[in-house]
Amino acid sequence: MKRELKTTKAEIANYWIKNTRIPETELNFDWAEAHTHCWNCGDDQYRRSTKKTTLHRCHIVPHSLGGEDKPGNYVLLCKECHEEAPNVGDNSVMWDWIKSNYIPGLLTNTYRLRKALKIFQDKEGYSFLELADSVQDLDQVLKTELDNTSVHFGRKRNVSTVYYSLRRIANTYS
Repeated sequence: MKRELKTTKAEIANYWIKNTRIPETELNFDWAEAHTHCWNCGDDQYRRSTKKTTLHRCHIVPHSLGGEDKPGNYVLLCKECHEEAPNVGDNSVMWDWIKSNYIPGLLTNTYRLRKALKIFQDKEGYSFLELADSVQDLDQVLKTELDNTSVHFGRKRNVSTVYYSLRRIANTYS
């Protein structure tokens, strides 16, 4: 039987807006966006959803490890980030993980691109951005390549799709 969570998403966002000491300069979202944006990747879930319910309540300390159904034991994450979130009994780990994913100068929807760029560099042994000078209108080339891909469940492109798109561009222009 599925456990019913009584703590609402609004209660979670309001709790952290009021009680946090974590500055926005360490996060991929602004606290003013806490009701609508994933607290890890910064993606605007409210804009993406017609149901307006795509943010998940993610336990900081999982219920199975003694975590309670209280606003201070949750963060709000998109489905993909919820699946990646740590499941440990130490309540400091979740915020350490979220802060470790901070990307300075984050622009909307660039979190997964930047993750894919890092994977590209790790796997290919050089930075994709080294191609920037040899690819005229790189933004348009990337957009065209991504337009030729698909998404799972009507959501955003996952990191592996973006990585393989970068690799295809690199193979074409290197």
